[in-house]
Amino acid sequence: MLINNNIMINWRMNMDRRHLRENRRHGTPQFPLATYLQQQETNETILDNHWHDEAEFLWMLSGHAVFQIGLSTFELKAGEGIFIPCGEVHGGYALSSSSCTFIAVVFHMDWLTEAKDGIATRFLQPLQRGDAVIPYVYNEGTVWGKLVLRHFANIYRLNESSDPEKELRIKAELYGLFADLIGYGQWTRRDPANPVDTQTMDRLKSVVAYIESHCGQPLTVPQLAAVAGMSIGHFSRVFKSFMRKTPMDYVNHYRIQQAAYLLQNTKMSVAEAAMEVGLANFSYFSKKFRSTYDCTPSQFRKKFRSL
Repeated sequence: MLINNNIMINWRMNMDRRHLRENRRHGTPQFPLATYLQQQETNETILDNHWHDEAEFLWMLSGHAVFQIGLSTFELKAGEGIFIPCGEVHGGYALSSSSCTFIAVVFHMDWLTEAKDGIATRFLQPLQRGDAVIPYVYNEGTVWGKLVLRHFANIYRLNESSDPEKELRIKAELYGLFADLIGYGQWTRRDPANPVDTQTMDRLKSVVAYIESHCGQPLTVPQLAAVAGMSIGHFSRVFKSFMRKTPMDYVNHYRIQQAAYLLQNTKMSVAEAAMEVGLANFSYFSKKFRSTYDCTPSQFRKKFRSL
């Protein structure tokens, strides 16, 4: 096994969960790549739906999970990996009765395309723009799947090491990974995007952005459906199929996350934080907060202030 299981980073807590677009920097401007190891309990959300400019590889070490990329869903078992293209909205949740563990490599494609040479313009920039595609899921069942997982493991191992040449070696591994996919015919030009799917994703992004900027105000399903330009029934079905929550469940989940952020980072009282995020019913707020974080708002604040 090439993975260093002694390094555990709780990525969920380190992510900026206040916005659908992740604002966190992965790596540094000179070396825009980061690796993570995360363990998640059964039937819990692994990643809230979000997106970022970087590409990402995830590899399941144990357990069983479902990942959603755009409007497509993929089940992953231990030993399988998944590629998340730049800018794609994605999320995931654990499935089985046991916990799941996965590793992630997140990197900016600019690092590989900055030379603007033939490799970049022919193969990597089209992939970065979404004009070309590679497979989403990788496993040991194909030669190219085995090669990708091997590159992936090497990248993770190198990044967690003290090898002084690791940045050079990692970049070589990434080039090798894409070269193997191209060599085995797994890099293809994308067919013209389905305009319905593209439009649906854009509408959902606009609704989530609206929720983020208006969460302290009264919000209703008809109001959100109007933002999406859909009928109430159609909007509710589409929203739930993608977000795995009804529109109002998502609104209140986001409000609770915002309240948790305020309790961690401001001196607001619990009641003030609840009011700030649009949850004036304190009893309801406390109940939802406890169901989300398994503690009261006051206990949550004490826990994080003691860290």
